[in-house]
Parts: sequence; C-alpha cells; structure tokens
Amino acid sequence: MGQGLGKNSPVQLELGKENYEALIQRHGQWVRWRVATKCPCVKENSMQPDIHCKKCGGLGVIFGYQKKAVVSQTVMIRDSSGMIELDAEFVDCPLTKCYDNSGRVYENATKAGSFVMLNTPLLPVKGVYVTAVMEQDILQTVETTTAVSVGSGYYRVMGLRSSRMKTEGLFHTAPGDIESVEEVKDIDGNTYEIGEIRQDCIFVNPREVEDEETGEITEIEPPETLYIKNVQYIPPFTFVILNQNLNKSDAQIMQENNGDGVLTFPYAYDVALDDVITVLSGTYTQKSVVSKKDADYDVIPAYFVDEIVSCIGKDREYVQGTDFILCGANYLKWLCDDCPEDGEGYSLTYKVFPTYKVVKSIPQIRTSENQRMPKKAVIKLYDTYGEKRGVNKK
Repeated sequence: MGQGLGKNSPVQLELGKENYEALIQRHGQWVRWRVATKCPCVKENSMQPDIHCKKCGGLGVIFGYQKKAVVSQTVMIRDSSGMIELDAEFVDCPLTKCYDNSGRVYENATKAGSFVMLNTPLLPVKGVYVTAVMEQDILQTVETTTAVSVGSGYYRVMGLRSSRMKTEGLFHTAPGDIESVEEVKDIDGNTYEIGEIRQDCIFVNPREVEDEETGEITEIEPPETLYIKNVQYIPPFTFVILNQNLNKSDAQIMQENNGDGVLTFPYAYDVALDDVITVLSGTYTQKSVVSKKDADYDVIPAYFVDEIVSCIGKDREYVQGTDFILCGANYLKWLCDDCPEDGEGYSLTYKVFPTYKVVKSIPQIRTSENQRMPKKAVIKLYDTYGEKRGVNKK
C-alpha cells in the first residue's frame, strides 16, 4: 500500500472519456463495420430462421449500418444560471436526456446549439455534475461535391475519405461507404444515371441522346469530372484489434470462445454478436477458381475484395476495366462479349481485406468510482462469404 493511503482511501483511475478516446485514436485502425439484426423470418417460439428466406438466405440475420450513436458529456455546474455549455462537437446533436450525479432527471431540459437549459425552478448547486445524453448522426451528408474518373466507368466522389491514420506505421486513408446519391450532372447541367456503388466510388452510365430527325440513340460518355448533389455515406470507424499481449481476462475469454482477437471500440457504438468488422489497413492475396453463372455478375468467394490481380480463362486472360469490373464487396461484372461460357471455370487472383465476425460481447464493467471500462468484444476471422445472405448488399 502506498504511503499516505489508508485502507478506505479512494483510488482515482485515469481512464476517463478523453483518455479512453485517445487510447483508441493512438492504437486504432480504420474498419468497415456491418451491424447484424435479426431477420423477420426468425420464429419466436423456436428462434430458428426460415432456410428458404430470400432476405437473409437462411442465416437468420440481416446486415446494415448503425446510422445513429448515443453520445454524452458531463459538465460541472459553475453558476446559478441554470444552463451548462457543451463542447462544440455536440452543437448539432439533439438532447434525449439530462440528469445529475444524484440521479435527478431534468425532464424539461432543452438544448440550443452547445447550451443546455435545465428549465427547473430548483437549480442544482455549484459543484454538481450534470450529464447531457444526446443522439449523433453517423450517416453523413455532403451537399455538393465533385466526382473524378478513376477508369473503368467508375468515379471517385471527393471528400468521403478519412484523414490519415495516426497509428504509427499505418499512414493510410480509408473510404466511406456511399448509401445514396441524389443527383449527378456535368458542367452543362446534363444528368447521368449511376449503376453500381463501391465504397466511395460510383459507376456512371453513358447518357443516351436521341436524334430528333432519325430517332437514332447515341451514347455519350460522361466527362472526366462530374458534379454531385446530396451524397449520403457512412465514414470508416476507428477500432482497436489486438491478439497479442492481452491481459489475463481478455486472453482467457478469447480462448474460451475460440476467437482470433479482441476488439475495443468507443462508448458511443453498440458492437454486438454477429456484427462484421473489415480491417481496411492491409490485404492478403487469395486464389480461386470461379464458375461462370448465367447472369451479368459472378460472385468472388471472399468477403471483401480490394483488387483483382489477374483473371485467366480457358482461351485468354481478361483485363479489368475492359473485360470486367469489380462491383460492391465481391462481385465481378462482365463487360466483354467473349466472357467464359455459363458453367465454365476461370482462375482469379485477388487481394482481400481481413474480415472478422463478433462471436462474444465482453460485458462492460464499472470501477468502484463508477468509471466505465473499455467496451470490448471477441472476434473471429470470417472465412466464409454470404452474397446470398445480404452480408455485402448495399
């Protein structure tokens, strides 16, 4: 026992909100997070999914994004104004609840910008801590921006990539995932339709123009730069993934659940069982033989493909951007007329982003000083893919 500390002396742990967020920023990496929710086909009495369900493919869960997060800030009362001031980052966050450290709830509290008015005749005394609970949008909107051609008919929408990762050795950026685009036009005001969406890129279809005299349809390719209106996207998340030098309790729970790592994530997020985490900081190479389907698309047997290195058929090697393009998370769309015949196999070499599935949520505990400890989950490398189960669907 340290000198000057009695048996019942409080021990102050330095793991407050700021230190915890700094821990994640310092050691985290960019990831793509897909949230699992129960499919309506799951029967309540047996909890078994419908194996013929077209929505989930018999998996029992469907995947999407967490589009809102619960955030909070605790502020000490410093005067008798009946008002507290929050940090500037919470200016646009609606207030959902307000309470103090004695459990008193301020039901009439309102928020205007970064200020919260308690609106109560019996004001808390100076020194009391009041917590404002708010709702924060994760789904971001860029009202106007540009899109620049990156080849193969794809255009990268500017302004949707993360800043450079602060973790030493991971000096990279990561793209967000586009949810919707309201309008795509060129400098002359002509409108273009979009097809596939892949991360922060959109596939833009040529514009069809009809000749007034002959009625003949001509396709006009879009220019190098297009102008985008109201694009909504989910930015990449910063999570920490560790599988070495774990503390004893984390290592034990990881081994008990046959996991491959432990995920640490911010308080505002609710990472839960069956959620899927894709690490965007690096790839590994994989080879497969794919059988051509009777469709415009073939599915690559990997969860999230970053790049196709080579595509070799029976008669020749196919070129990306000319003969095919990579769509979504793991779809190959054929563009050429002499693609492999239906049922014919071809060889693919491609780079894959490592992807994990949450197999166990680690209960969040509190210290004797009521401070929250890190939120964690056990994850396992996801070596299967689910194109028919909605895992990769936009």
